[in-house]
Amino acid sequence: MLPDVLPAPTSVTSVTSVTSVMFDVSTKLLLLAVASASLVACDDDPAAPDGGVVPCEVAAAQRYLPLAVGASWTYDTSDQGAPVVRKSTTVEELEDVGDRKKGITAFRIRTDKVAGHVVSWQQDLCTSIVRHRERSFDAAGVLLTDQFYVPGKLRVDESAAHLAMGATFSTEYTEVEVDPVKGTTTVSKQETWTVEATSEMVTVPAGTFPCLKLRKITSGQADKRFWFSLGVGKIKEEGEQLELLTAYTLPPSMP
Repeated sequence: MLPDVLPAPTSVTSVTSVTSVMFDVSTKLLLLAVASASLVACDDDPAAPDGGVVPCEVAAAQRYLPLAVGASWTYDTSDQGAPVVRKSTTVEELEDVGDRKKGITAFRIRTDKVAGHVVSWQQDLCTSIVRHRERSFDAAGVLLTDQFYVPGKLRVDESAAHLAMGATFSTEYTEVEVDPVKGTTTVSKQETWTVEATSEMVTVPAGTFPCLKLRKITSGQADKRFWFSLGVGKIKEEGEQLELLTAYTLPPSMP
């Protein structure tokens, strides 16, 4: 029986193509195949049936952002000379994203800050991590904004071509922000990524790690750099603020 919901895109960096259709296929299946051709996908990413969990046999020790329920990271953050404040991020659950992203299964991740907290849904596509939704709350727990990323906002691309020294690639997505007071706004954005180092040693309060160093420029303006270490996750971030890893925990059940 054919699904009523189109399969979710598996990445944000390339476009799949339908190369052949059996002559005696039904009209409904043909329309589904044609529609799927317009979705954004990564050639190296396994397919996720109906937006479900993507099968992946790569061990957590070989991932630059190993996601699993129970994993957590703590950072010291400072904003342009402001006092250092603590930020903690925890993977809470694997679930349906819901609302405009219903049908996509992703990790629900909560980030606690002094001024409030953020809940995001990030999908593991085996060779990339993609953010689909992000809800921001103030210190009292009042919803400030609910953002959706179409087809998705890249966190880290682990495909071989995009891990090579000097590699440069671009992604595009539409940010739909729902503000309870101001209403809904839609903005198209482009991100240009560059691999600046593949094994740079970085020392932070949590220790010293060999890191993949990435630069991201969003729509020609916002400029950030990230350092990721295999089997650990994000070690450091520079841009609007400085973030340094102070501690992390990965579930013992991770492969």
